Amino acid sequence: MTATDARHPGLYDAALGFLTVHDLHPDPIGYLEHGYVELFLAAWRGSAGEPLELASLWGLWLWRLDDVLDRELRDADPQVGSVLATRLLDILDGAPAELGDHPTVRALAELVRRTRPAMPRGWWDRYASELDAWLRAASDKLAAFVQAGRTPSLRQYLTLRPIDGGMLLAAMWTELALDCVTPDWGTLLVHRLLDAFSACGTLTNDLAADPADTFTAQASLAAAGLSLTEARERVREQLSAEASRVWLLLTAIREDARLAGPGAVAPVTLDFALALDRFQRALTDWTRTSSRYRPHGWAGSLPVAASVDRTVW
Repeated sequence: MTATDARHPGLYDAALGFLTVHDLHPDPIGYLEHGYVELFLAAWRGSAGEPLELASLWGLWLWRLDDVLDRELRDADPQVGSVLATRLLDILDGAPAELGDHPTVRALAELVRRTRPAMPRGWWDRYASELDAWLRAASDKLAAFVQAGRTPSLRQYLTLRPIDGGMLLAAMWTELALDCVTPDWGTLLVHRLLDAFSACGTLTNDLAADPADTFTAQASLAAAGLSLTEARERVREQLSAEASRVWLLLTAIREDARLAGPGAVAPVTLDFALALDRFQRALTDWTRTSSRYRPHGWAGSLPVAASVDRTVW
């Protein structure tokens, strides 16, 4: 699809420029070969221009920062990660970046400067709140598990993973890319949809993760007494169940809109829900094929998220 997508050259150039100008990666071209641009184009069909670029750069930045925290700072002094997280939170609060700042800090300053005036105040406030929570959770994971070489208990995993997984941020990148900011973010139905969407993303990532990564659902289950094969199968089953839950909630949102008429469920909320479904399926397909995961030999075992019957749409 992306080989003939007219948006590809412009988005690729923007992503490459972003990585290069901020020195986010020593091999920007090689990093983009993992297929991030292709993922964003598949996930956000119908988006173009500045909204597509900003949403994509946020995604690229978060993946890169996640690599820094989970890999590059694994053997660093624990204080280094804490200082970086604190500095990122300063930037999120409006502090200017400085020449000696870490590349992820300088890149975040650009994203804040460009995104904040482009979006409604309410959206920015909840986005900043969720990003604050992600940064704190990622910092806690680095200090308590990654650097310590500890496998979380299942309770610890279930407490921290929904926050540090970044899927709520991805849901808001989707609002940004497709101009579908839902007014119903805090409602129970949308909350349940976001919970299932987040679970699909984090479990997909866990199944494809480097076997040396101990902060995964299967690692926590294995630590609780299951064999690794049994643990992986349980995670696969849960992922399939969560994909079905997404479909069920999508159907409920659509039926509410159809039966109750205008005003019951804002059309933009239905658009948002369908956009999350497209993102989830694009993410699963990308994770299965991306060179980011293939060297680990696990991605081929991923369930096919798109296999859930969606002919109702």
